[in-house]
Amino acid sequence: MTTTSDPHPFGPSWYGWESYGQFEQSVKSHLRYVRSRGASNFLDEVPASCANRKLIIPKKRIYWRARVGCKYETITDVNPDITVVYDEERPYSATEMKPIPKWEIEGRANPRGIPHLYLATTRDTALAEVRPWIGATISVAQFEVRRDLNVIDCSKHHSIKGISDIFSDHTRPREDGIWIAIDRAFATPISRNDESKDYIPTQIIAELFKSTGYDGIVFKSLLSVDGFNLALFNLNDADVVHCALFKAASINFDFKETGSEYWVKDPGGPAIAIK
Repeated sequence: MTTTSDPHPFGPSWYGWESYGQFEQSVKSHLRYVRSRGASNFLDEVPASCANRKLIIPKKRIYWRARVGCKYETITDVNPDITVVYDEERPYSATEMKPIPKWEIEGRANPRGIPHLYLATTRDTALAEVRPWIGATISVAQFEVRRDLNVIDCSKHHSIKGISDIFSDHTRPREDGIWIAIDRAFATPISRNDESKDYIPTQIIAELFKSTGYDGIVFKSLLSVDGFNLALFNLNDADVVHCALFKAASINFDFKETGSEYWVKDPGGPAIAIK
């Protein structure tokens, strides 16, 4: 059996990375509510290093939140010749820009029925996070933090791109491997079809932070170059101060080839390249 004292070409941080992977697989496909010993041991390690990730978000700091859609207000325009009645688009109300208590939608940090308040550091990050379609109407609100908040920073290693970068420094401690894995798990976008299963590990870790008295989590948005997300456990820790409407005018994608390619030989002709 491999132990943390065994030599490894990638150094101690590899075992931290590997322990997160084992925890992830365990809670997704083996034991979720009554956890395996390995998953429990992993979760016992995390709080000990939380102090190195603590951030203070000051009172009155401004964040952004977007919600696809709007409400309509009936307008009556009366003039001497004709009366015109029409519906005018308006942003959602301040109450509607917050999650509904006991909301049934789950997120990266919250299970179904226990909503958190997801905010972003920039307007464009908030807009990107709702993944709108071209022409969609979006209500975008500015939120002001009501008090000083103690949060966990899960974004420190967001600039690390791949496994080779992570473990090129063999002096990294096991703790680094654990937090690199956690940071990447919170940052990685998940498709709508997979979110109920793939959010389980980050939901458990977020609940661990919540149970130890923290107010929320900061993590990198990979849908924005310079944006970060903030998940607050208490819906009342920030309030709407301004709201406006936006339309999705265009959506830009940037693709790069990854992995390997192969060739298929046509029996009746030359080989055909398939990317």
